[in-house]
Amino acid sequence: MKTTHVPFPLARRLRRAAATALAFLLVAAAGTVLAAATIPKDVSYLLGMYYGSGSAFLVRENGGKLELVYHFSDTDRDFSGGNTFPLIKVHFDSYTLTEAGPLLRAEAPVKFERDANGYGVLCRVGGKSFNRLFFPGQNGKTFFVDAPADADDLRTAAEQAEEPARLRQGTASALVDLQKAVPSLHLDLRYATDRNLFRRPLHQNGDKAYAAPEVAAALQDAAARLAPQGYGLVVYEAYRPWYLSKYAYDLLPADRKGMLPPPKQGEDRNTGWTVDVGLYDLGSGEALPMISDFDEVSLRQYPAYPGGTTEERRLRDLLADAMRRAGFHQGDQEWWHFVLGEGNGAAHLNIPYGKLP
Repeated sequence: MKTTHVPFPLARRLRRAAATALAFLLVAAAGTVLAAATIPKDVSYLLGMYYGSGSAFLVRENGGKLELVYHFSDTDRDFSGGNTFPLIKVHFDSYTLTEAGPLLRAEAPVKFERDANGYGVLCRVGGKSFNRLFFPGQNGKTFFVDAPADADDLRTAAEQAEEPARLRQGTASALVDLQKAVPSLHLDLRYATDRNLFRRPLHQNGDKAYAAPEVAAALQDAAARLAPQGYGLVVYEAYRPWYLSKYAYDLLPADRKGMLPPPKQGEDRNTGWTVDVGLYDLGSGEALPMISDFDEVSLRQYPAYPGGTTEERRLRDLLADAMRRAGFHQGDQEWWHFVLGEGNGAAHLNIPYGKLP
């Protein structure tokens, strides 16, 4: 496929390079970490995954410079065990990959090619070519599943279904309104909108999120830890009734059923001890761009994913640290997913949102 080289004005690149060099400053007196400078657009459009010749690697930004993270094991699902190599810039879209060791030093030329929109679509390392694999959210790409024709019937059936008796065993949490308990919380309840992988609302409860009182107290703790640094918590989802979990599972096509636990098993969101959260800026009130979107199905969802930018990784890890210190356990597959304590012994609830205070 023919690619189009999109030049960027030299003066603009020089100004942006200077800004990047000042990124990620520490203000010790205030005890606050300033956000990293914005990554130049031409650089950000190269970041992501490339594959070919039986190999794969990430191109990421780290401290204002590009690095290549090489994936060398099929069991390393998120590249967190990969080897990292710096890319030394030669000129626009041309770099040198350097591997330095105690006995030898090896170098290879690296050249990127872009599409008409400026996105990197091909990376040549030495004599080998690697194609770009775009993640959802990159280059206008999104992930969704098509709802089946009988989606409305599936919802009715889920509402009328009886929750398995085994799931009702245990201690039932007395659910509380999270925003009343933690006023600083912002809500971005995606499943009350069409901004989710189903592209349709699963429910109409867009103004309240619920969880166990212990979860609310722990969220207040996490929020208090984040506030001095200028951040607040955004809740994407909290308690989910069992019937909605069943409905979501039933909407998934056969080859995607593994994305959710089967209804007979239930999911931790049914207990009220789980929250899905991100960050917003306390000053502006605007949600912060995290390393991936909520519920994005890609490598970027993993908590240890080493790609993206310095700032994206910093925000993700800052969130995880505050939540862990407040008593939450982070899920091993989604950076936004947190469970308070061990989550054992709690009953799976099936109380519709409309019947909660």
